[in-house]
Amino acid sequence: MKKSKALGYLFILPAVLGMLFVHIMPMGWGILISFRDLTIRTIRDWTSAPFVGIQNFINALNPVTTIGQRYLQSLYNIFFFGVMTISIGFVIALVVALILNKPFKCKTLIRGLFLVPYITPDSVAFNFWRFIFQRRIGIFNEMLLRIGIIREPITWLVGRNTMWAVIIASIWKGWPLTALILLAGLQTIPGEIYEAAKIDGASAWQQFKYITIPYLKPIIKTVMIMNILWNFHAYNQFRVMFGADPGRYAEVPNTLIMREAFEHYRYGQGAALSVLLMLIMLTIVLIYLIFFRNKTEE
Repeated sequence: MKKSKALGYLFILPAVLGMLFVHIMPMGWGILISFRDLTIRTIRDWTSAPFVGIQNFINALNPVTTIGQRYLQSLYNIFFFGVMTISIGFVIALVVALILNKPFKCKTLIRGLFLVPYITPDSVAFNFWRFIFQRRIGIFNEMLLRIGIIREPITWLVGRNTMWAVIIASIWKGWPLTALILLAGLQTIPGEIYEAAKIDGASAWQQFKYITIPYLKPIIKTVMIMNILWNFHAYNQFRVMFGADPGRYAEVPNTLIMREAFEHYRYGQGAALSVLLMLIMLTIVLIYLIFFRNKTEE
């Protein structure tokens, strides 16, 4: 028995070492330097950088300071982005999954084609959307003008509309994976249950409410956690569509952290912003898990 246990530990050792060097140690180093005034002047000997305690965290949360104003604004932006992207993307994915779960011709081909947005590299996909949202030559404005929704071309890539531009692009990029997972969940529901419900006179809405949703709950829980983590850590779409400085209305914590740490060379302040974001994300996930667990138990 002891020999088999030792063999088991030996097998998981590479994974444990990988986690230690790739995740745990960098995270610990990040937490450590978040308490120091580490800049490009002190990076050569970072252990001698001045210890400033929680001053970097106070600066990040103080709306009077410049970095505080920008960080709080970026948190508001990422919450708005996350809520809109996750909620709208989930509804689209659920509707598509329900449609694709029905029998029809060329089902396999259609299922493969709808994954195209997801498998397109971020740099290509968001550059494509950057072109679509051009004010004068973009397809999006042209379409809205032809339909009659707008009378003048809208500026999507500068100012207040930037967030909506990146939300639309992100929903397009992300919903196929959610739909694929939901579709896999739908296919595990026994067809006999629906047949029995139809015999009992259940409407399509009642079947959806009392059969489909309860069976999908564990899948939905997993999908939502994945989407929360991905969307609240969003970076690529903002960087590709708006460059290094996305502006006030599209700045999110990750773009601010990158600029503060690697363009302004204030590594300590950048690390403090990262630690705060990690704690906020941890709190959101824990609240979600507790809420979802209670709902499931009910």
